[in-house]
Amino acid sequence: MEKEAGPASLARSAVAARGLADRIEIRIGDGLSPLRPKEAEIIVIAGLGGEKITAILAADIEIARTAHRLILQPMNRAAPLRRWLVENGWQIEAENLVAERQKLYPVIAATLGTSERMDWLEEELGPCLLASQHPLLEELIKRLTLRYEKAFAGLSKAPHAGTAARRKELARRLAELRALLQKRTPLL
Repeated sequence: MEKEAGPASLARSAVAARGLADRIEIRIGDGLSPLRPKEAEIIVIAGLGGEKITAILAADIEIARTAHRLILQPMNRAAPLRRWLVENGWQIEAENLVAERQKLYPVIAATLGTSERMDWLEEELGPCLLASQHPLLEELIKRLTLRYEKAFAGLSKAPHAGTAARRKELARRLAELRALLQKRTPLL
């Protein structure tokens, strides 16, 4: 699916160049709307932010629910996407982390099913990535720690109503992240 004719034309050219035109159909439309229910066994949405992926799934949730599996690769904001999946009847069954050009991108596989609510660490880092102790997990934790440290420092410079509670929450999360890193780092 491509939203505009230009990108759809480029995608058709790429598919044809790889000799896959008989196996891949390019459609123009917004989100999942060009699909009919039960037409896709697996839906892949990649290269968008987590909130945009969530909006696409939510807009055509009945079409999404007819697929056997979702493969999602958010460029950012994976935590709200994971939370939405669990709250809307999907179970995260597998995850991977991919490093490209100094960035880390999660890949999430989800199927219909019930899951327990995740805590904030599972939402941020991925329940399967945490459980599997993925080789890039430590780097992901370090990056998340840095992001929380910057947010904490920014709140210190802008004291106003509500800042104290947010600072307290960030301090708690930073402590958990640092403890998680410490457990992962063997003593020399």
